[in-house]
Amino acid sequence: MIFKALGHPVRLAMVQRLAQGECCVCELLELSEVGSVSGPTVSQHLLVLKSAGVIGDERRGQRIFYRLLIPSVAEISFCVSQQATRAMEVTA
Repeated sequence: MIFKALGHPVRLAMVQRLAQGECCVCELLELSEVGSVSGPTVSQHLLVLKSAGVIGDERRGQRIFYRLLIPSVAEISFCVSQQATRAMEVTA
């Protein structure tokens, strides 16, 4: 389930950002990998990560803050994203 959750570049970028510390959705929307994705789509990606147990959330006022629940997933996501970049370079 965790690997399936990491199977999209947007979710990989989110995990890598959350490895630096918790943040709200507005901060995740600022990521260049996420910037071209609509708000509802970002919410769906967060739901996939949350359902897999990768992230957790906490409501504070009107904002929801997300954090990694499994810190080692950040290392895995980094390796996956590096491999994907290499694969794209080979096919280009």
